[in-house]
Amino acid sequence: MSDLNKTIMRHAQKQIGIWEWAGSENNPLVLAMFAESGHSKIKQDAVPWCAAFVGSVLLRAGGKGTGSLLARSYLDWGQKIPLSEAKEGDVVILSGKGSWQGHVGFFKGQGAQKINLLGGNQNDQVNVKAYPASKLLGVRRAIATRANPSESTTLQASTVTALAGASATATAGVAAMHPAAQLTLICAGVLVMLAGAYIFRERLRKWHLGDR
Repeated sequence: MSDLNKTIMRHAQKQIGIWEWAGSENNPLVLAMFAESGHSKIKQDAVPWCAAFVGSVLLRAGGKGTGSLLARSYLDWGQKIPLSEAKEGDVVILSGKGSWQGHVGFFKGQGAQKINLLGGNQNDQVNVKAYPASKLLGVRRAIATRANPSESTTLQASTVTALAGASATATAGVAAMHPAAQLTLICAGVLVMLAGAYIFRERLRKWHLGDR
């Protein structure tokens, strides 16, 4: 299993147990899935939300879904994988009653003519459920993501510019101070810059690993 798939499963498993509330009340955790998958205007958890769950988990894992609430939209997403090579965290698309209907969730294993999915809106909740393998339409794998080079360059450039500006201002002020005070401020400044560099490096590392 790839690191990205592991991250996907970690975020998906955290949602197990979330359910669609009965009656007129709506579970805010389900509504958050709609919002994170690009459908913040939906305010009812009775709207089919299996694709919203997948899109939300992918976003939290550092990836990107299709932005659609149609399960079949994932047939053209990511990398095509044969069922025999499916790993936990791969996206599985199943057929539904109509030609445009379906179900989507994350692969969690398979048995005798069954595919186990960790998905949302499965009996109105997030759980692991077995489906007939005969319903399989496709298996797709998330393509590894990393920080966009231009975004990383912009982030680094803005940081360097900010540090340069702060350094120039500080230098002018320190020059007018007592030598002992200058030494104290310089030492403190070095410590602050080292701490900032460490935080910046860790942020880039986590971004690269997809943990955003």
